[in-house]
Amino acid sequence: MTIVRAKVMGFCSGVRRAVQLAEQTVERTTGHPAYSLGKIVHNQTVADRLETKGLRLLADDGTPPPGAVVVIRSHGVPPETLRRLRDSGASIVDATCPKVVANQRLAASHAAAGRRVFIAGDEGHGEVMSLSGHAPGVVVVPDRESALACGHDGPSTLIAQTTMNQAEVDGIAAALAENNKDLIVAGGICGATADRQAALRELLPQVDAVVIVGGRDSANTRRLTAIAHEAGKPVWQVANADEISRGDVAGELSRFERIGLSAGASTPDEDIDAVEHRLMELAGKM
Repeated sequence: MTIVRAKVMGFCSGVRRAVQLAEQTVERTTGHPAYSLGKIVHNQTVADRLETKGLRLLADDGTPPPGAVVVIRSHGVPPETLRRLRDSGASIVDATCPKVVANQRLAASHAAAGRRVFIAGDEGHGEVMSLSGHAPGVVVVPDRESALACGHDGPSTLIAQTTMNQAEVDGIAAALAENNKDLIVAGGICGATADRQAALRELLPQVDAVVIVGGRDSANTRRLTAIAHEAGKPVWQVANADEISRGDVAGELSRFERIGLSAGASTPDEDIDAVEHRLMELAGKM
């Protein structure tokens, strides 16, 4: 068995920045508890490591004690959430991804200009909720079929969740354009998402099967898995190395000569390296 790594995978700059800000906040905070509003990123290894260092988890509707420091997750939050946290007396460390911030501003400016804002994204995803809070009357469009039912007589704007598959966004945009004559596509997926998807597509013809490393709550990781599946490749998404040894995964993988390895933008190097190590053990190369 040969393991072939994708040329681009793992942490993007936005995720790395968010994790570093959270770590620095815990190290610098003395005398006051430090919280994150939900998981900083969608990865359990990262969440567990930060919790061990002292970062506490605060529910989206939770209220921190006075004087607490709250780190905003990489997906961002609606403006009303920020106001509520500040009113509670908390200090804010904003770890929102800069690309998400740019899309928040686009949503706000286009809504202020009288345009209906559509968001291509997953209902209930933290980033989509954060974008929705910046644009009154926003309509979330999860897929092409939903987009075909979204008609609007006035001007409209499409902004994408940054972790979408570009093909999904293109399909939604084309469907919206059928019933929205004045449609602008203003904010797309981020470059890091596109790079990881492109690297996986480049990898696929070189391998017999693929392992994608990342949490099941990670939208960008799930989309990598979907890309491999749509290409007809046997694919396994694992959160960590232990999952390689569970069930029939190891047995199934041992049937293939060349295994591709990729990972989502919220997956740390330690998880990727551990999975690769376990695959090499499976191949008898350790």
